[in-house]
Amino acid sequence: MSSEAKDFPFLAYLDELMEQLHKNVPKALRDFDGEAVHDARVATRRLKAAMELLAPVLSDHHRHPFEKVLKKLRKRLGPLRDLDVMIERLSEMSSNAAARWLCDELIRLREKEREKAGKKAVPADVLAKLSSWWGVRDEIVEARDAIDSLVSESLHLQFDAFAEQASQLNRESPAEPRDPHELRIAGKILRYTLEMAKEQGHKLPASVLRAFKKMQEALGNWHDDVVLIQCMMQTSLDRQLSYHQLDLQEGLLKLSRTFLGRGNRELARFSKLWQKQGEEVAQTIRGKFPLTRAVVSEPQTDHGPADSGATPAPSAGVPPDVASTA
Repeated sequence: MSSEAKDFPFLAYLDELMEQLHKNVPKALRDFDGEAVHDARVATRRLKAAMELLAPVLSDHHRHPFEKVLKKLRKRLGPLRDLDVMIERLSEMSSNAAARWLCDELIRLREKEREKAGKKAVPADVLAKLSSWWGVRDEIVEARDAIDSLVSESLHLQFDAFAEQASQLNRESPAEPRDPHELRIAGKILRYTLEMAKEQGHKLPASVLRAFKKMQEALGNWHDDVVLIQCMMQTSLDRQLSYHQLDLQEGLLKLSRTFLGRGNRELARFSKLWQKQGEEVAQTIRGKFPLTRAVVSEPQTDHGPADSGATPAPSAGVPPDVASTA
């Protein structure tokens, strides 16, 4: 551990993520080890969340090149990870003829994706580009005193975004259609920021962390089901099964309905967890991370928390039982 990181746990956490990338990138892009693909991709997501959190105190000159290499690596690993997950799930349904057929199709597709990834993302080149981290790291050391306030502000804004999406999921209407995908994204960003807060020395009750983890697991399972359904639909179109293999097409439609039912049950599980434990999570976050200045809550996207402003943050659609008291 470097001298700067010894008494700077937040920096030590980021250094560890970089070490994971250096260890897993060769295994992921050369050996296509499934665990390495997963771990490297998650590391890029956590580092992306850190860059978004620290954007106010980082220069574009250093941050943008680092974010660029993370984004390219994430895009290379994404299809490989999705295919690994789908193949694993389908392989558990070997008694289903449509599942066996689709699994074989995806195995062939994975080989093509591996070949493509191997040509476009040479491990040595990726590792060389990751050296852009060092300029970012120096600026993080200089901005150490600002991290606590950035974490608090970001958590308030992110929780507002998450709560708003969760509320829409529970009260679907034509005016406010529910969007589980945006909810999952907001939850993932919030989870990564909570992890950074923990590394910074802010302890959260184990019950709250367990509750939020269960919510995230439900949304993650829903997402896996949706990816499989989309894959079935696209493969059916690509192979023109309705024209040439009606029995197989019918089998895939039945299989998609199976996964659609599973996905809906996972969303219902999330809603139940939110109604039961959302208030506890909200009160804990508001209490553990008091604001050092007023912030403005703005619409959130996959690109991370909105910029800070100068007026108090509204509740952003938070339901009465989970409303902010800050």
